[in-house]
Amino acid sequence: MSSSRRVRPLTALALAASAVGTLLVTAPTASAGDYADACFRSVGTRTSPNGWRIPARNFQAGSSGTCVREIQFDIASTIGLDPADAPGFIDGAFGPKTDRYVREFQSRSHLEPDGIVGPRTWEALISRTTD
Repeated sequence: MSSSRRVRPLTALALAASAVGTLLVTAPTASAGDYADACFRSVGTRTSPNGWRIPARNFQAGSSGTCVREIQFDIASTIGLDPADAPGFIDGAFGPKTDRYVREFQSRSHLEPDGIVGPRTWEALISRTTD
């Protein structure tokens, strides 16, 4: 077998590896839909007062997981974040920053700012993040 025949497969392999690396680096980050679907799978669903499918649990300070990531993603995309809070905000931990932003969102949405993401807060989040 000549050396040129050995080089071609190696060149093809190198190009393929490069392409895969590019795809991995440029793959899109998770979207709200990704978090919502994972949230629904993790806690189940229930029907909100207006008939929408929402997570089967309420969330508040101390909660964690994919549903909290969904809340954080929705909050960040609806009311925005202080630039100092943006790095690492969507971390799945319902801590003081998330609590403060949830209460701000609730106030802006004319809901009781209690920091609990229950049926009415889910409805408000969904109505602002769904096309």
